[in-house]
Amino acid sequence: MAEPGADDEAPQNEVELKLLTDARTARRVWRQPAVKALFSGTPRVRRIRTAYYDTPDDALMQYGCALRVRSCGEKHEQHLKTAGHVEGGLFHRQEWQAPLSSDAPDLAAWDGEAAEILAPHRKSLRRLFESDMERTDALLSNGVFSVELAVDIGIIRAFDEEGTAVAETPLVEIELEWKGGPAEHVFDLALDLARALPLVLGWQSKAERGYTLSHGGGPQPRRASLPSMPADTPLPRAMAQILSETMAHFLTNQPSLEACGATEAVHQMRIACRRMRAALALFADLLPEAELAEFHAGFRDLALVLGRVRDLDVLIGEGLAPINAAPETPEEVALTLRRLLPLLETRRAELLAAARGRIAAPETALLLLRLGRRLVLAAQEERGEALASFADAVLGRRHHAVKRRAKRLCAQSAPQRHALRIAAKKLRYASEFFQSLYPDKPMRLYLRNLSALQDILGSLNDIANLPQLIAETAGEDAATATAAGYAMGWHLRRLRFGLEEAAEVCRALDAAPLFRRR
Repeated sequence: MAEPGADDEAPQNEVELKLLTDARTARRVWRQPAVKALFSGTPRVRRIRTAYYDTPDDALMQYGCALRVRSCGEKHEQHLKTAGHVEGGLFHRQEWQAPLSSDAPDLAAWDGEAAEILAPHRKSLRRLFESDMERTDALLSNGVFSVELAVDIGIIRAFDEEGTAVAETPLVEIELEWKGGPAEHVFDLALDLARALPLVLGWQSKAERGYTLSHGGGPQPRRASLPSMPADTPLPRAMAQILSETMAHFLTNQPSLEACGATEAVHQMRIACRRMRAALALFADLLPEAELAEFHAGFRDLALVLGRVRDLDVLIGEGLAPINAAPETPEEVALTLRRLLPLLETRRAELLAAARGRIAAPETALLLLRLGRRLVLAAQEERGEALASFADAVLGRRHHAVKRRAKRLCAQSAPQRHALRIAAKKLRYASEFFQSLYPDKPMRLYLRNLSALQDILGSLNDIANLPQLIAETAGEDAATATAAGYAMGWHLRRLRFGLEEAAEVCRALDAAPLFRRR
């Protein structure tokens, strides 16, 4: 970062990698050979308190900014930081800085874009939360690249409108902030650390954690963001952006999964794994064969452990709970379901613990870091096929594959419908990846139809798997088998027009104009 006072109104570009662990492990970072090889001095140790300001309705957060005042001893400075974006696990943000004479923000110290952002909120800003931590940091370099390594250990505390602390949560982070040279070397250092220490790739900024604490809730699940790229983007750079967005989708839901095992977080992380594998298949020719195989296998295994939890979530929430609540359900079936549900919940907890363990395992951190390194390299490529021609060809092929498999849908066997569902899923993911290249309204309608087709075929697939899931969890006694059979019949009656509806959706997809770019 620039020194405070040096061109203070100009935004600085901040690129950092965040690693999470416990406090004891974090302190061991300085003893690692990979760090010692880049640093021969003594790390600097400071106590830093950083207060974050916003309006009561979080206007700055909604705008994608964070206003903070950092105090270290008698030195104070204010920062305005954008949310930025994640590329390959690296955070890219803009940041403005200005020195202060006290620990209160001074909005008059800025002009230009920073002043414009803050102007509408001058009178309503208040301190929402702060981080209070011990920071140990040092600049590491080998003459080829340089990175600032920082270990932060402390707490984040939230305040009410009167300024009284009302909640706090522990804070332990290892940050690698790129300073110069090839950015992939930041990943090389992180990989060395992840091989030696139990680390997890982090996503949430301190500000995001503070807002969550301030609002009194836990981290929330998030849906995927859709990338936006010009038609002439070189294919390697397009791959880097699409895979980075998918990687961010995975990481953004990890805090919610860890905090409470939310059903939607499990669902979104599983989708992220599937989208990742779909994107890897799209760009297979651009990746080294060994890395492609590693990435595919890694995200397949993650999808499997998350899928086991998701299957029970669907069975409990959508398969059995509505039947248990329906007044027409026979009493003997309702009694069996009431006996089954606690067993399923217990099994769900066991599978969730296994999924959390797999996601927090060293091999997952290494997988994500290796992928991030590859994406940083791809993002630097300036040559290659233009994205538009590639997207036209891919979507055309996949559209015709769905059209071919959808023929005589109502007479198809379950395996044939499953093949159609997979083809539709591949087409939907590719369409979402390339959505920004095509007119908005037709593409939104096309994606809505693809989503409807997936939902109908997915529901039919869930019904077909219902007896097996119940038997695996609760055994195969007569009462359980009877309840499973009743549940299948109940859902099939509800979805008796499902295949006709799916066929109608397929006809709408068939009639859709093929992809004409903007």
